[in-house]
Amino acid sequence: MKKLLIAGGSHADIPVIKAAKELGLWVATTGNNPNDLGHKYSDAFYKADYSNKNEILELSKNLKIDYICPSSNDFSAISSAFVAEKLNLPGHDSYEVTKIIHHKNKFKNLVSNLGLKTPKHISYKKGDPLDIGSLKFPILVKPTDLSGGKGISRIHEREKLKNAISTALKKSKNDSVVLEEFITGSNHGYSTFIANKKVIFSFMDDEHYFKNDYLVSGASTSLNFSTNIKNKLDTQLEKLANALNLSDGLLHVQFILNNNEPYIIEICRRTPGDLYLKLIEYATGFNAAAEIVKSVIGESRKTNVNNFNLNYITRHCIMSDRDGVVTGIEYGLFKNMIIDELLFYKKNNIIKDFMTYKAGIVFVKYDNKSEFEKLNEKLTSEIKIKFEDL
Repeated sequence: MKKLLIAGGSHADIPVIKAAKELGLWVATTGNNPNDLGHKYSDAFYKADYSNKNEILELSKNLKIDYICPSSNDFSAISSAFVAEKLNLPGHDSYEVTKIIHHKNKFKNLVSNLGLKTPKHISYKKGDPLDIGSLKFPILVKPTDLSGGKGISRIHEREKLKNAISTALKKSKNDSVVLEEFITGSNHGYSTFIANKKVIFSFMDDEHYFKNDYLVSGASTSLNFSTNIKNKLDTQLEKLANALNLSDGLLHVQFILNNNEPYIIEICRRTPGDLYLKLIEYATGFNAAAEIVKSVIGESRKTNVNNFNLNYITRHCIMSDRDGVVTGIEYGLFKNMIIDELLFYKKNNIIKDFMTYKAGIVFVKYDNKSEFEKLNEKLTSEIKIKFEDL
């Protein structure tokens, strides 16, 4: 039996773990937390830090793995590419290309050099003199190597830049940040699979935010989608794929739609978080988790996937608007519309940081577009945490 190491094992990795086992692979997971939910679905768990590429390389050698797959984490993607390159495993970009993809400063510079649409930005490294040049406020300050909104600040005046940069640097592992002009518009995700540098499948979502402006709390089948937007994004992604000689497989971007123009904000080649792969599958019928596994074992899809019936689905993370002691979840009018859920909370959990706490994830299916438009905005008021105040 062929062996696959997934460099992680959180709840977000469960679809990939299950897909790999269904494809007949022996699956090991890893990480620093043996209690991560994904580990109970794998054949074995080995404690190792997936942000440490050399540690993951040693584990891979000891296990004599045949394949490696990143988890839903940028550090995991970089370590996986490093291991794949060292052990000559299939299905990965080079280590250097992977660092470009998953480090904001390197990626932003490449996108600008290629003439693709992205907000104006500069990179700043700890200890260097700060010169923001012609950047206009407001400015977003971001660690170059983190996702999920960690360490991001929006600054409206120069006097607050120093503190914002200090906050971002404390989160960063490589002592660098990106300063980026803030642009208005709607926020979206665009998940594609590429083969031979061409987009063969795509799915666009509308992102939702609750109390934290930089942490996605949900995503839905897009009401903003158009063939025009798809063509613009595909053109940009295919140009990027050719410039970097990208391998076949997943290519996911976040973008802001401003005056019908998509501005690429973030990009990754690892599993998006919070069971996003299930959103794709429920909305389109396309088994993205299985295709990710096939891509890392060298059996990626080569043919276009264009003809699918689009369902109206929302992936909703259950969050709170204040701290307290969790006593349960109430579903309101969505009780009979939930088609899948994964709950993390335990009764009497104490919420100490409601800006990041998630009690679980639910998937809501709507019968039609009209119902979707009418009810989707009510999710946060209907599906909510029941708790006692601290």
